[in-house]
Amino acid sequence: MVKIEHLSNYKEHIDTISKWLCKEWGTSDNIEFFKSILNHSLIKTNLPQTFIALDDGKPVGTIGLWRCDMVSRQDLFPWLSALYVIPAYRSKGIGKQLQSYLLSYTKRIGYEEIYLYTDLENYYEKIGWEYIDRGITYSGEYDKIYKKSLKD
Repeated sequence: MVKIEHLSNYKEHIDTISKWLCKEWGTSDNIEFFKSILNHSLIKTNLPQTFIALDDGKPVGTIGLWRCDMVSRQDLFPWLSALYVIPAYRSKGIGKQLQSYLLSYTKRIGYEEIYLYTDLENYYEKIGWEYIDRGITYSGEYDKIYKKSLKD
């Protein structure tokens, strides 16, 4: 059974998660960037925050709550960021489980809405995210921005 925990309780997995994020969204030159985000997320009273999905103690996925994920849209915050599930565990509902956990956490700490950006088609719409705009990423590409209300 997969459980979700705060990364601060499993610091030994920072290197593994940094490698996942770097491979998925970075380059071999910027692993320190991802390590920095993860290390700064160990303090539970501020953003960013990072959570991990564990299967019998083995990390199988991660998700973050970041102050800013799309720098060109700093007017929007917080952001669901860095949702990643290892390939062997995909299509088992872990991504949705991580999202649900993060959304509950975000609401509990007082936010009324949350954002994300993606180039995926028809994934987030199926689970209640509302498309609101297109935004420019670091690379100059346009991706879709979504919002989810956390109000009752």
